[in-house]
Amino acid sequence: MSNKLAGRLLFLCLCVSGFAVLAQSQTTHPTLNITQVEFTLPPGGSQTFTLPNVPGAIRIEISSPSSNHGTQEPSELMWALVNWDNGPEGSEQITWIGTNSDGTTLGSNSVQSTTIASIFGAPTTLTVSDAATGTLEVTRSSAGTIINGNYIVRMYY
Repeated sequence: MSNKLAGRLLFLCLCVSGFAVLAQSQTTHPTLNITQVEFTLPPGGSQTFTLPNVPGAIRIEISSPSSNHGTQEPSELMWALVNWDNGPEGSEQITWIGTNSDGTTLGSNSVQSTTIASIFGAPTTLTVSDAATGTLEVTRSSAGTIINGNYIVRMYY
């Protein structure tokens, strides 16, 4: 009888210690910051914004809701996951994985390229304007459109 009790206690101890290790390895971040910027660009216009000074990755979503009651082909969205390597020991460069409006993706960095992502229907690009200051730029091309474009930029960090 004591062997059965000892076996059950050993099993219980192993289970409890396993849950304790699992609980210690999880981290939670109770605060999710969201910054939203809205603006209108004429054909050939651009707007800059600065990345938040945070140590981790930043998700950027850019939508261009249609202002002519139509639907842009293939979509009105582009997004990117970016990392700004700033700070006293940082390289002051930006790395990213960008997704274009047609779903194609590109990973790169500000040493090799400046184009992060594009919306193809009304030609719009998200580019690195100044990596050292974490400044990005949304530019609406004057080719292929004569109407202003409305943009919503959301950053999650």
